[in-house]
Amino acid sequence: MKSNIYNTLLQLVQCPSITESLDEKNMAHVIYGILHEISYFHNNPNQLMLHPIPDHDLYSIIALWKNPLPTKKTIILLSHFDVVAVEEYGYLKDHAFDPEFLAKEFHQLSLPFDVHDDLTSGDWLFGRGTMDMKCGLAIEIELLRYYAAHPEKLDCNLLLLAVPDEEGNSRGMLGSASMLLALRDTHDLDYHLVINTEPFFPLYAGDTKKYLYTGSIGKLLPMIYCAGKETHVGEPYSGLNPNLILSEINRRIEANAQLCESWGRFVTPPPSCLKQKDLKDSYSVQIPRAAVAYYNWMILRDTPQVILNKLKKISEEAIVSVLEERTKQVTAYLRKSDYPLQVPTWDVEVKTYDEVYRKALETHGDGLIQYLNQQIPHWIEDGIKDDRELTIKIVDTVYAYYPEKKPLVILLFAPPYYPSCFNEGTTNREAAALSMVDELITYAQSAFDTTLEPCAFFPGLSDNSYFGVKNGQSIVQEFKPNMPLWGISYDMPIDTLEQIHVPVLNIGTLGKDPHKYTERLNLPYSLTITPAMIMKCLENI
Repeated sequence: MKSNIYNTLLQLVQCPSITESLDEKNMAHVIYGILHEISYFHNNPNQLMLHPIPDHDLYSIIALWKNPLPTKKTIILLSHFDVVAVEEYGYLKDHAFDPEFLAKEFHQLSLPFDVHDDLTSGDWLFGRGTMDMKCGLAIEIELLRYYAAHPEKLDCNLLLLAVPDEEGNSRGMLGSASMLLALRDTHDLDYHLVINTEPFFPLYAGDTKKYLYTGSIGKLLPMIYCAGKETHVGEPYSGLNPNLILSEINRRIEANAQLCESWGRFVTPPPSCLKQKDLKDSYSVQIPRAAVAYYNWMILRDTPQVILNKLKKISEEAIVSVLEERTKQVTAYLRKSDYPLQVPTWDVEVKTYDEVYRKALETHGDGLIQYLNQQIPHWIEDGIKDDRELTIKIVDTVYAYYPEKKPLVILLFAPPYYPSCFNEGTTNREAAALSMVDELITYAQSAFDTTLEPCAFFPGLSDNSYFGVKNGQSIVQEFKPNMPLWGISYDMPIDTLEQIHVPVLNIGTLGKDPHKYTERLNLPYSLTITPAMIMKCLENI
C-alpha cells in the first residue's frame, strides 16, 4: 500500500489546484478518474459522484463503498484538495507542484539549516500540497481501494468526501452537507465517525509533538468600520481621522492574550488583524472619511454575541483614550500658537451593524433596500468577488443612509464562520471516539515507538468544524443580523449540519512549514504510520 499511496500522492500534487483557480475545478475530475479505476465503482457507478457546489463552478467528490454484509454503520473519510497560492516560491513558482524538480533546485539554494538537513536526508517530499493535505487524501483513496478488495476486514461502510475551497470559505463542505444527508436517507446509512487526515499543526513555534485531534477550533471574522469627520489636512483639529481611532482599537486587539480562550491546556491563538485600511480611493488633502479593519478571531466557547460585547468594550475604551490624547494635543498646540481655534467636542458612539441598519431603514424605508438590491449585483459584476470587500461596500452604503453624520464605530461580521467542534463525551458515539483515541495512542507506542498526545481541538481551521454544530439556530440569531452578506453570497445550512452532527477524529500526516515555500512531507511516517493508524481505527471502531 505504501507505494500506491506515494504514486497517488504524486499524481494529486502535480495538479496545481490553487483555491479559486481553474485547476481547483480540474482537480475534482482528476480525483474522480483515480477513483473510477477501482473496480467497485465500475460496478456501482451511482456511488461515485462529482457533486456540483451550488452557485459555484466547483465540485466535491463523493465515493460511497457499501460493505457486502448489510450494515448501516458508516465512517466518513474527509479531506480537501485545494491548496494555497505559490507566490512565495519566487522564480520556482511554476515548479511548486513538481517535487522532483524542486528537490534538485533546492540543492542549489541557501536554505535554513533544518530545511537543508531534511532535504539531504531523503525522507522528505517538498512541494505545495504535499503536507496540506494531498497525502491525507491519497491515503484515504488507497484505503478505499484496499477495503473494496478486502471487505471482510470491516463491519462498516466507507464514504469518502473530498472537497474544494477549504482554504477559502469552505464552500465545498457547506455545499456538500445536503448530499451527505440525502445519501444517509437514500442508502439507510448511520454516520458514526468522521476521520480527517489534516497534518499535525504545532501549538507553538518549535512544537514537534504528534497529536490526535478530537475536535476543531472555531473562527469568527469580526469587522470594525470607523466613520470619522472629514476635514482639510490644514485644519486637522476640525475633524477626526478614523485611522486614529481604528489604530487605537487595533493596538488593543492585536495579539492580546487576554482575548484568548482556553480549555484545559489548550489555548487559542490571540486575535490578529488581517487587514486595516481607510476607504479613500484616490489621493487628496482631505483626511479619510472612514476606515475599516477585520480580524482572525479563534473561538472555543465564545458566541458571536460574546465577541461583540468584547469588541464594544475595547472600542469604547479606545475612543476615550483617543479623545483624551486629542485634548492634550490641542492644548499643546494652543500653547504654541495664538490662533483662535474652534475645536469641536466629539461624542463617538459604538453600535452594531444591526442597530445602524435598523436606524437607516427607519429613516429611508424601502429606498435603502432597493438601492442595496440594485447595487450588490453590480458590485459583484464589477469585480468585487471577495466577501470581505463586498461586506465593506455594504456597511459603507448603510452608513451613508444613516441619519446621524457624526463619528461612529460599527461592529459587524464578515464570512467565513467556523463553529468550534468539541467532543464532550456526552453521547455513546462521542465516548466511543474518545475511547478509540486511547487505543490508538497505545497502538502507536507499541507498534511504532511513537508517542501521540490527545488534543481537544485541531488548531488550524478545518472542515471538521461543520460536523460539530449544536444549537445552530441560536447562533444564527446572534450572527445573522450583524453579517450583511448572510443570505446574499454566504450562508450556512444550519439545520442540515445539525442533522449530520458526528464525532470527528483527525489522524494526521507528518510535515513541516504549511503554506510556505519549504512545505514538505515526512514520507516514512506519513506513508506507513498514518495509514496503519487509520486502519486500526476502522477495523476496531
